[in-house]
Parts: sequence; C-alpha cells; structure tokens
Amino acid sequence: MAIIPQLNLFAWEEIEELGDLERLRLVIAYMPDEQLMRMLEKERGKGRDDDPIRAMWNALLAGIVFQHDRDAKLLRELARNGQLRSLCGFNGKVPTPWAFSRFFT
Repeated sequence: MAIIPQLNLFAWEEIEELGDLERLRLVIAYMPDEQLMRMLEKERGKGRDDDPIRAMWNALLAGIVFQHDRDAKLLRELARNGQLRSLCGFNGKVPTPWAFSRFFT
C-alpha cells in the first residue's frame, strides 16, 4: 500500500512566526469585505469624512488581530504606532473615541 503525502496549503506555523503588522496586512488583503465597504460608503453619502470608512474598518480588524479588548487600548496603540496608522489608512491622525464608538455602533 502506497502512502501519498499531502501537501499543506496553509501552514499555521508560518503565520504564527509573522509579526502582528504582517498578520494584519494579510487580514486586510484577504478579507472579503469590498461589498460591505461599498454599502457603508453609500450609506455615509456626502456626510463628513473626517475618518474614512475603510480606515475605521481596518482599525477594527487591527483591534481583533492585536487582541485589544477595549477601544481605548486600540486608540492608544494607533496613537503610538505610526506604521499601524499608515497600514489602517489614517493620514497621521487618530480617530476620536466617540467617532470610533459611533462607527462600531
């Protein structure tokens, strides 16, 4: 009887070795969220765009990847980490706690 080795399409060991920013980059790149983003952008319409929908969504994903259990922790991380702000899509400024809370709601 022949044993045929099966190749792994996705090895968890490779993902666990990556840094948090690289893992977030993968989540953002492969998340099937385009339809959701279009719907949210359409719903916002011509309202204020101080904090872009996609940047807020990416920040929400960052909170999950970085395992922040509170919005305040995520916002502090965004204020401290310029690479994270850039990866999420913020142009130098961090959203206010109430803006992030409204987005999440």
